[in-house]
Amino acid sequence: MNDKLKTVQDDLAFLRGLAEGGAERAGFGVAGGALYGSAGLLYGIQTLVYFAQEKGLVRLGGLGNLILAWLPTLIFVVLMTIVIVVERKRPKGGVASRAVNAAFAGAGLANLALIIVFAVAAARNHDFRYWLFHPAVVFVMQGAVWYAVFALRKRAWMLVVSLGWLASGVALGLLVDRADLYLLIAGFGLFAFMMVPGFFMMRQAQRQPVYSAA
Repeated sequence: MNDKLKTVQDDLAFLRGLAEGGAERAGFGVAGGALYGSAGLLYGIQTLVYFAQEKGLVRLGGLGNLILAWLPTLIFVVLMTIVIVVERKRPKGGVASRAVNAAFAGAGLANLALIIVFAVAAARNHDFRYWLFHPAVVFVMQGAVWYAVFALRKRAWMLVVSLGWLASGVALGLLVDRADLYLLIAGFGLFAFMMVPGFFMMRQAQRQPVYSAA
């Protein structure tokens, strides 16, 4: 009887976490939303600069391209380190928030594995197009994760973000031979479906109390 009662209590706690986790917040919190939005901004700018170079609008040279390739990641790693340090001392949020964060963390781990897969394929076959499929797959994974977030929160804008990631990912996969369109769509996707939702979630989290029940 006690085991059954404990199970019922756990189920109720989970449902309460879903219901009270915040009307608009996906679960990132202020720092997490800012980090997600910053990633979209940094890599969106990087992609659009590459697009401008592809169209002959700018010329960066060898050193400039090296800096452009690594600077966004270095900045993002610094920001991520700050977020990890700050968030360690804060409440973890409710069950739904932890589920959302776990989904994005899992997608991040999958992304690391895919980097190895596509990088090795590109090197072995001496064909850079293999590597270009990596962002397409990452976009599709982001769409899948955002659909899971939509299933938890039932907010229409989250479904729009999910569909946007999926559509952009498919477009990238079909345009690996068109560098200009590939880069333009990638940049748009990063701004529209990463930067905007990230900063939006940050603002929403600033306005709402953090639910801390387990």
